[in-house]
Amino acid sequence: MVCVVLAAPCLLLAKAAQSPSEVIEKFNGALLEAMKKGQELGYEGRYKLLQPVIMNTFAFPYMASVCAGRYWKTFDEKQRSRMLDTYIDWTIATYAGRFNDYSGEKFEMGKVETGQGIVTVVSRLIHGNDVTEFDYRLRNLGGTWRIVDIQVSGVSQLALTRAQFVSVIKDKGYDGLLVMLKDKIRRFSRGEEG
Repeated sequence: MVCVVLAAPCLLLAKAAQSPSEVIEKFNGALLEAMKKGQELGYEGRYKLLQPVIMNTFAFPYMASVCAGRYWKTFDEKQRSRMLDTYIDWTIATYAGRFNDYSGEKFEMGKVETGQGIVTVVSRLIHGNDVTEFDYRLRNLGGTWRIVDIQVSGVSQLALTRAQFVSVIKDKGYDGLLVMLKDKIRRFSRGEEG
């Protein structure tokens, strides 16, 4: 009886594992739903819709440490935890703020490339004749595929964020970074950015 009870969760976990393409399809589906229901849901509704999908899609601890650069090692555990929480909130707020309206957009999956422990899944956001290409870079962390970077039109968003964060920490310190991120979150919640 004990073996059966213990085996059942393992079977559920095995079935729940998603391929890199499935992770991106689920993420794109949530973004599209947020866009289609954007006005109906408002910012808070879009945030709540996207939060669980984003939390299960991104490698937040890894990304936050990379974005803080060499400063990450100087933070104590409490500072790391606060930065991680704020970084997560800012990421979700960014998507909730920017993917807020629908006018016929669709996502199209492209090629999948594998190399050096990273899988790149290409996805395109198509709006009429406008196409924006997203190259999602994923790693298998603890048996789950997670996004570690997104290249938009060939530009690494992780590298851009790192450059910005490191500059703010250098000029304004740790607290200055948190103030900046919280200000951006507030602005997204008010519809002032997007």
